[in-house]
Amino acid sequence: MEPRRILVVDDEPSIRFVLEKALTRAGFEVDTAGAAEEARERIAGARYAVALLDVRLPGQSGFELLEALQAQRRRPLVVVMTAQDTLRAAVTAMRLGAEDYLVKPFDLDRVVAVVRELAARAPEGAEAAPAPEAVSPALVGTSAAMVEVSKQVGRAAATDLTVLVVGESGTGKELVARAIHEHSARAGRPFVTVNAAAIPRDLLESELYGHEKGAFTGAESRRKGRFEQADGGTLFLDEIGEMPFDLQAKLLRAIQERSVDRVGGERAVRVDVRLVAATNADLGRMVAEGRFRGDLFYRLSVLVIRLPPLRERPEDLLPLARHFAARHAAALAGSEVVVADEAEEALRAHDWPGNVRELENVVQRALLGARAGTITADDVRRAIAAPGAIAAPRAEAVDESFEGALARVLPRAIEHLPEGSVHATIFERVERQLLELAMERFGGNQLQAARWLGINRNTLRARLTALGIGR
Repeated sequence: MEPRRILVVDDEPSIRFVLEKALTRAGFEVDTAGAAEEARERIAGARYAVALLDVRLPGQSGFELLEALQAQRRRPLVVVMTAQDTLRAAVTAMRLGAEDYLVKPFDLDRVVAVVRELAARAPEGAEAAPAPEAVSPALVGTSAAMVEVSKQVGRAAATDLTVLVVGESGTGKELVARAIHEHSARAGRPFVTVNAAAIPRDLLESELYGHEKGAFTGAESRRKGRFEQADGGTLFLDEIGEMPFDLQAKLLRAIQERSVDRVGGERAVRVDVRLVAATNADLGRMVAEGRFRGDLFYRLSVLVIRLPPLRERPEDLLPLARHFAARHAAALAGSEVVVADEAEEALRAHDWPGNVRELENVVQRALLGARAGTITADDVRRAIAAPGAIAAPRAEAVDESFEGALARVLPRAIEHLPEGSVHATIFERVERQLLELAMERFGGNQLQAARWLGINRNTLRARLTALGIGR
């Protein structure tokens, strides 16, 4: 069997030399090109199994060449290479049809493994259609984990399939959903967001599907729901795990039939909507426990994108901090503010339980105290320790201090309570203080407070109302 032919396209002679040697030793026949125009000529005259394509080339860019290749019936499978702007490049590369994405400097063993895997399944080339124009990315980070997320975003954007985005609170699930929309053929059409946890259960059905005039008390006119508002575009269903079980069947029907029934309506309304859902819950476990419909779960999870928590990608802390500083400096500091390299150590010392959302909040506080146009390590530490910041004490210390305080205080607390009221009074007082603490800790965000407490958001709302908290 003849060795498979590989094309390396890079304007740096040293890169071409190293890749050619490594791939030749692995048994491939390798050609090289230093520009897109030269690569076009080689591809027109020979059949290549795989092309390694650099983004930055003299003249026509690597992306322009990649997009042009998609119109050809027979073309090599493409692996994009770049050393800069990794997340933007990754999303664009995958959306334009690249098979993989490698960041320079790369491991040669990894390159050979990727080429070998692709060459084994590329006997005849592939067919593809041109993709839409790229738009600005909404993700920030340089870690391998976020590059992989960007690749998945690009793949998802090239299809119209339903996507489930999974990740802890604050990891940026809505940003991923927006990136998918903005890089898809639906870009420029509506992007509509619904938070299933933020809408009362008795209003959620009307919010999603709309209602006819007179359908219920207060329905004074016909109203389009979020599905109809998103027609032609993308509907983002956030916190899908919080959707009441009895409403899940209607959502499944809307997804399957691509139509909705307005509340009080007599006929179905057709909708053309791309659905992206998000959750921080384990939907698989919820299905096993009977709290989420299995058929809906499988319909939502056609494509699954998992967002890593910030503590698992510390190399992204400094780039993210600089991104947020640039975004908020004008409003909070009145001028440009930079984040010093020394601040990275302080950023890495924190666990970031609130993830990217918490980091943005810390950077905003640091901007208020920054001097001489620079956020230092001390500024970061003060911002993290400021009131309202999310603390992460050791569990053992919490247990010890709680039990000790309870043993000291409880006997005195119940001493003068009337007989028969001890249990109810102590429970109410403890619950009130706990809920007030939770609401203060998360700035009044009921969803985050409920997660921290380990209770359902509807339960929290009911107890806040019963105790008169937040009125």
